[in-house]
Amino acid sequence: MAEVHLSPPEKLPLRVFREAIEAWLESCSEEELRAIFRLLAGRVRPSERLAFLQSLRAPSDASAHEALRQHELLDDLAELAHVFPEKAKEWEDFRTETDTFLPYVDLLEPLTALFQRAQEASERGQYPLAREAYRALFALLAYEDDRGQGLRAEHLSQVDFPEARARYLRAVYFTTPPEQRAPVMLAEMRRVHALLPRGPRPLMQEWLDISSEPLPDSDAFLLDWVCLLRQRDGPDADAWLREAIRLSQGTRGLRELAFSEPSRHPRAFVDLLAALEREGKPHEVLSTAREALEFLPSGLPLRATIAGFLASAAEHFGQPDTVRSARWEAFVAQPTLPRLLDLRDTRPSEPERAQVMHRAARHLEHVLQQPRGPSGSMAALPGDEDRLEAPAHADRRLLAHAWLLAHDWEAAHALAAKESALGWTYGDNPQGLVVPCFLVLLSGQPLGQLPRNVGALWRQALEAGTRAGDWYSGDSRYDEVLRERLERAYAEALPSFSLEPAERERMREGCLDIARKRASTIVSRQHRRSYAKAAVLLAACAEILWLHGEQARGNLLLAGFREGFRRHRAFQAELDAAVESRSPVRKR
Repeated sequence: MAEVHLSPPEKLPLRVFREAIEAWLESCSEEELRAIFRLLAGRVRPSERLAFLQSLRAPSDASAHEALRQHELLDDLAELAHVFPEKAKEWEDFRTETDTFLPYVDLLEPLTALFQRAQEASERGQYPLAREAYRALFALLAYEDDRGQGLRAEHLSQVDFPEARARYLRAVYFTTPPEQRAPVMLAEMRRVHALLPRGPRPLMQEWLDISSEPLPDSDAFLLDWVCLLRQRDGPDADAWLREAIRLSQGTRGLRELAFSEPSRHPRAFVDLLAALEREGKPHEVLSTAREALEFLPSGLPLRATIAGFLASAAEHFGQPDTVRSARWEAFVAQPTLPRLLDLRDTRPSEPERAQVMHRAARHLEHVLQQPRGPSGSMAALPGDEDRLEAPAHADRRLLAHAWLLAHDWEAAHALAAKESALGWTYGDNPQGLVVPCFLVLLSGQPLGQLPRNVGALWRQALEAGTRAGDWYSGDSRYDEVLRERLERAYAEALPSFSLEPAERERMREGCLDIARKRASTIVSRQHRRSYAKAAVLLAACAEILWLHGEQARGNLLLAGFREGFRRHRAFQAELDAAVESRSPVRKR
């Protein structure tokens, strides 16, 4: 299976949208347009019908009132700027530290309306007005009172800020003398980037696509732009240089940049491969990716992305050996759970998959023995918005996945047995994966028919496996796909486990020992938020004992905790809920 990358649906640039509409209008007959128009009208909600009819009025020549309204835009902005400190003073004695924009909530609607008027100025080609209006609007969003509070871009849900900044940058371009454009645009792009520090950096393509009107003197500007950016350092300058070379010189220019200055512009390899892929040139993707991997130093996290391009191209040409070597290279460069699953998916049979997982586990053991630098949730390097250059630190939870998918339960048990009884949900404690997996194996039931608490524990383990580690994306759709891939991998691997009775007994006793320690630690230390977790774990262990015909022992396990912690009523309630919710289990 190819590497999975999910992202939000791509927003169609305004220029492309308008060109598509014009082409569509040209191709439709009058009758087709009438039919489509009636269809659209039929979809209008009753409450929006009047607004729909009003929107159909032809935009005849601008009325004097509209012209006056636009002329007064800057005056209205100046007036609103005076309101901000007045609002802050009004709320001086009523705010808390969490009321970050409450004093200014009444200003959201007028501020949104002013953004709309600035957009209208931009669309009418009133670039001097648009430039000044957007500058004033951005200044209002930078306003802070004496508590550091104010309105920010994220508070205005009806404003598309990437489009707003694109309109502003386009207005700056049109109103700047050609000989000054490059340095002025560099300064302004940095300034608007600071307005949305958590969002993607602004790109020239955005202010090209915001209008179907071509930029004047664009070829000359690109020459000056490239020359200026070559003299600047930093991730922003690097990204803008690569974009400028792509726009002006295409893949030829990107190739020259990548191979002439690989240490300074390693991402040029990624841009080059992406451009070749978009152009439908898999042969060139294959050869260029191979060259890049030979060219770039080992240990560079970016090699994982380049190896991904190589694997995709090799899959296109049916070259399984190349796919396997590329997936291994990607895993070594960035050892994450998605790349481990990519590696596993390169093998057609379960024995072969177990073998490559064993190799991956050995590699992870070696990596974990090396000194480890500061980590976190794959924190991006400065300017590394897509985290392609962020080192992914291997952890013990990932190693546990590798051992389990390699069918080596002894190695997984040895890894988990020495860990703390706490910290299953976050961090890299492998017990939160290994124990639930062992209980699933001990149940002898298909994954879809597990006892309730065993099933709940297993689902928690899969969920935690996708949300804890350097691979956590925060994108719910991506994380859901990753969880489904992980679940499918275990559904294929677990039936292949073969356990002797003595091994099964050791596995069961190991789980019981860990469960007792974990539940006792949680309750004795009064970690109330984890009482339910302790209860589900104990109930799951009892379910296994009951399945194995040891009804009395299962009951004794629960009774011991009821008696030992009889004063902990909240825990008792959670244990009651876990036991009472269990589905009937059958003896094996």
